[in-house]
Amino acid sequence: MSGPITIPSARLPRRRGPVEKAPQPPAFDEKAFVRELIERIVAECPRRQPTSEDERKAQGIVEAEFARLGLATGYKPFRFNDNLYSNLALHTGLGTLGTMVSGVSPFAGLALHLTSGLSYLFDSTRKGYFLRRVLGFKPSQNLLAVLPAEGEPRLRVVITAHIDAAFTGWIFKPEFVKAFSSAHLPKGFEFMGRAVALATLNQFPLAAIDLLRIVFGRVLTAPLRPLEALLTLPSALAFVMNLQMVLRNEVVPGANDDLSGVAALPILARRLAATKRPDVEYVFAVTGCEEASLGGGDALAKQMAGVWDKTKTVVVGLDMLSLGQLHFLEGEGEVIRTWIPQWLGDACRKVAASEPRFAEVKGFRVDIGGSDVAAFLARGWEGVCLACIDPEKGMPEHYHSPKDAPENMDWDKVIFSIDFAERLVREIVAIRLPGGS
Repeated sequence: MSGPITIPSARLPRRRGPVEKAPQPPAFDEKAFVRELIERIVAECPRRQPTSEDERKAQGIVEAEFARLGLATGYKPFRFNDNLYSNLALHTGLGTLGTMVSGVSPFAGLALHLTSGLSYLFDSTRKGYFLRRVLGFKPSQNLLAVLPAEGEPRLRVVITAHIDAAFTGWIFKPEFVKAFSSAHLPKGFEFMGRAVALATLNQFPLAAIDLLRIVFGRVLTAPLRPLEALLTLPSALAFVMNLQMVLRNEVVPGANDDLSGVAALPILARRLAATKRPDVEYVFAVTGCEEASLGGGDALAKQMAGVWDKTKTVVVGLDMLSLGQLHFLEGEGEVIRTWIPQWLGDACRKVAASEPRFAEVKGFRVDIGGSDVAAFLARGWEGVCLACIDPEKGMPEHYHSPKDAPENMDWDKVIFSIDFAERLVREIVAIRLPGGS
């Protein structure tokens, strides 16, 4: 027999006395969920270096949370190197060596300066990886969880956060960061806050001096030696600072950067599923190797080109949702900045103006480094990243520090940031698909 069975009302039993209410499930405590998930990952996967077993194990813990929500999950493998600072030390070390040998062999100096400058320029703009490959690539993976559309999606929102944790060293001491922050440098010298850009771009005038030395000889170009030393100073300092981190070899707990963003993903999946439009797809990406220079984001941006329609896809990054004021990163990039689309900046500002509590959310231009979204932007996707930052320091509290641990987190701030992220995602849907959210 098929079809519904209807029981005539006359046959329903009559209730006597007060009607007892069915027991209600306990309310989902989002703050407790975030805290417990972060504490568990830090305890069970304490050294989440890019490409490591702890990185993979932590993704497995998050995958189980998505599975509990009924989301389909899968992994996208890729290969990348395991240490950004080894790569930086290699590039800046070769650039510094170029100046040291140029007086004896200007041809060698020219080769070293051009190799250092061109390699990192291509590396940072996602045009190609060259010197980095000398350090070796290892297997890693991105975890994807999907709330699918019914049929072909008219819009796909990819929400990303990275699971790996950073190395620490002198360069991340608050007093050092503050001293070289653009906000604290004298007017006209703000460019000095972009240390990686200086160390990279200075290789080209140094190469020009090498050419002059080849053409005119060492004697006539001797007066240029002080200028060479000045141009080499950013590389030499960067080499020392990055080598110190490589030798120290200490990985931080990464509670804020970026387990806060990772823990936000299942909460957003739960919230967005309740009112999801049938023509919208949500993808939650837990990336690896972000701290090795956006390896997971770049791999995903390449892998999904031609699979995801770029005109129907928007990327929202969550990277550090506590220990500072929430910002949207309007410009990212170590050497050459990439800017978010104007409409996404306008959407962030509209959400910020929608409630008094969101008034703190403003745009921020990143001097050094960037988020996985920067890799997507470099490859022609549209996206924006949310991050908590102290504008005076240019970073959140305990950034890349051993103190970036669960006991130092502001859990209320994480929930605040999730609230803003949810509102932003809904605003993106409303803008791209008018008539619903």
